[in-house]
Amino acid sequence: MRVSIPGVLAALFSALGLLAAEGSQFERDIRPILEKHCAGCHSGKSPQASLDVRSRASLIAGGISGAAVVPGSAEQSLLYRRLLAGQMPPVAPLPREYVILLRDWIEAGARAENPDAPAKTDGHQHWAFRTPVRPPLPEVSAKQRVRTPVDALVLAELEERGLSLSADASPETLIRRVTYDLTGLPPSPQQVDRFLADRTADAYERYVDELLASPRYGERWARHWLDAAGYTDSEGVLAADVIRPNAWRYRDYVIRAFNTDKPYDRFLLEQLAGDELSDYRKHDKLPPDVVEALEATGFLRTAVDATREDFLPKDFAEYQWRTLFDTGQIFSSALMGLTLQCARCHDHKYEPLTQKDYYRLQAFFAGAIRPEGTVLPTYKRVIVEATMAEQKVAEKVNGPLDLLVKALNDLKRARLAQYRAKHPNGDSATERELREAFPDYAAKVDAIGRELREEEARRIHLPTIRALYDLDANPPPTSVLLRGDPKNPGEEVSPGVPAVLDDPSRPWQMPEPAAGGSTTGRRKALADWLTRPDHPLTARVMVNRIWAGHFGSGIVPSVDNFGRSGTPPVNQPLLDWLATEFVRQGWSIKAMHRLIVTSSVYRQSSVARPDGLRIDPENRLLWRVPPRRLEAEIVRDAILEAAGRLDKTMYGEPVMTRTRESGEIVPVDDECGGRRSIYQLVRRSLPQSILAAFDAPVMEINCPRRTTSTSATQALALMNSTFITAQAGHFANRILRERPPAGEASGRKTVEHAFRIALGRGPSPVEMDAMLGFLERQKHHYADEATNIVQWRIYSDLCQALFGANEFLYID
Repeated sequence: MRVSIPGVLAALFSALGLLAAEGSQFERDIRPILEKHCAGCHSGKSPQASLDVRSRASLIAGGISGAAVVPGSAEQSLLYRRLLAGQMPPVAPLPREYVILLRDWIEAGARAENPDAPAKTDGHQHWAFRTPVRPPLPEVSAKQRVRTPVDALVLAELEERGLSLSADASPETLIRRVTYDLTGLPPSPQQVDRFLADRTADAYERYVDELLASPRYGERWARHWLDAAGYTDSEGVLAADVIRPNAWRYRDYVIRAFNTDKPYDRFLLEQLAGDELSDYRKHDKLPPDVVEALEATGFLRTAVDATREDFLPKDFAEYQWRTLFDTGQIFSSALMGLTLQCARCHDHKYEPLTQKDYYRLQAFFAGAIRPEGTVLPTYKRVIVEATMAEQKVAEKVNGPLDLLVKALNDLKRARLAQYRAKHPNGDSATERELREAFPDYAAKVDAIGRELREEEARRIHLPTIRALYDLDANPPPTSVLLRGDPKNPGEEVSPGVPAVLDDPSRPWQMPEPAAGGSTTGRRKALADWLTRPDHPLTARVMVNRIWAGHFGSGIVPSVDNFGRSGTPPVNQPLLDWLATEFVRQGWSIKAMHRLIVTSSVYRQSSVARPDGLRIDPENRLLWRVPPRRLEAEIVRDAILEAAGRLDKTMYGEPVMTRTRESGEIVPVDDECGGRRSIYQLVRRSLPQSILAAFDAPVMEINCPRRTTSTSATQALALMNSTFITAQAGHFANRILRERPPAGEASGRKTVEHAFRIALGRGPSPVEMDAMLGFLERQKHHYADEATNIVQWRIYSDLCQALFGANEFLYID
């Protein structure tokens, strides 16, 4: 029966409206009411009357009685008529102010931030989109194997399937495993001896604490994070692949953050909004903590960025927009484990993520990354770390210098054109041909070159920070791009979090920007939301990444995809317990490492067992520790460490590369020694050859998870690379110096020392005999050389053989 509304009552409703009609929105104002009072019956897989009240789209679609909401007409909206008549909810009528609010919302067109978002059906019930709840620790039969709560949670799954943990690994195996895992370097023979001699009950735990306190720890675990962040030292896209002169400051920030155990929530806050947190503009001289916060925002400057002054947005939109698109993908995959980039052109086909969600997220970055309007080239988007007085001095010197340098370069080009005109090859004449044909050309050009170098030496270089910061507090509007095409904008959207992750009990709202402010405050608001203790994804994604770093695979194997299209968790109680514990421990990353590596699960042997292979052949439940090959950077670092040639200097500009005639791309100090691989130049177009052979990622966008391959190029590199042969020679020098062959046991102590350095153990009797026989056979290959050279040669060959051993390349 149709209910008419008396005019007096309608006027009363208009007078009592609590919210201006044009201001109310479904997500903020209506959904919380319906979820509290109506969703108990009208939601889920089988809602009453087939009506789901949890989205605007489902209200308009209606149920068996027809549309529940008709935008623009409350009188035609069945939901409003039932609420007004007091027929619903059946237990107690809805408070009058809510009915008024609902009426005004419908009459104003039933506005919603995401009008086409689906109802919270099975997608919203997906485990990853719900706040983790700390599970109780289960009772297990093998109580003697429970060293940490991790053990109880893993054992419960194993025992349910008739399995158990494997026995502990040998002390030699364990110390090698944990040292590589926490520092990325092998244990020294002295560390091994000290550990094996320590018989106290907590010897292993104290050794773990020693590793976590080492500066090498930050270098090791920064590499994992830099992969996820997409860190490189070059801009990408164009053939020039220009070097980023100050990107390394973000790399150093990450290393320091891990070494100081910066709480993860603060770590994220600084990386997303360090400029807004620090209010850096109020300082003339930037304090150290402000500098650190600005360096942190390098996280949002890792994406490909080829913007130049001669680029016009209309002609180079592909380059401009890619930076924004890739930044959003790095953010969502690294921090939330979501494939949000799939919603750029249309609503996600597999996840409850809409195209509008995608562009609302982009709006957070609109204050800083503006693909339309005047192009600000990438090298100018920096913050100068100098006072205004220092900048004025530099400007006074550099301004006239720029004019002089330009004049000299113009003169150099003029000379080139002048002499090419005289040469038979004309404009195609090379520099070498010109120098050979015209000695006076060479003299003139060299003189200009000397003058250029002298003038450039006078230039004042001020340090700069490759930071992300809002250009002002009034960013351009963000539009949904139809089919993802920047040339085809649709409706405008405001900043917002994905609807599936919004909490209806306290819906996310963008704070109003401060009056007269120089920043939007958007990224700070995003970071605050992301670091809520009850956020469904943030803690889970990080503890899963830490777990994967220790076991080779995450509890959720698809570490960058926690959605329905990803791989379900192998052990969800374990994941949720770790996530809640991570927050409870103050977001301490080191506490998570300690918890994991002191567990019985981590200390297990890697030896395969028949029952495990039969019941769980993929070892998903971790009835043993999976053997893992060292990552590319660790292979190189371990070789340098064994050779005694690793330079452990920390921080600073990356080590540049060169290309050999063979085509190998190597560091400039390749044959002598070198710094750790994390300090090597990472160039998108020219990855270092030895690292590429062992699966170091070529950074297109970012690398949330690495692949591990076994290929012929790896074996060939270990046999033929000039780096490997040079370091084998240095290794031979080391063992001959530290344990020279002498006496009746000639060679035995030297061989044993080589084994202990390379493999963390001494050779077995069979291995010793094989090595001594190898040394004797190799002497015949160098019969024509001096005796002292022969000795070095044969031990170099032995050392290179150890570098190529599976046991050197893998940790058990």
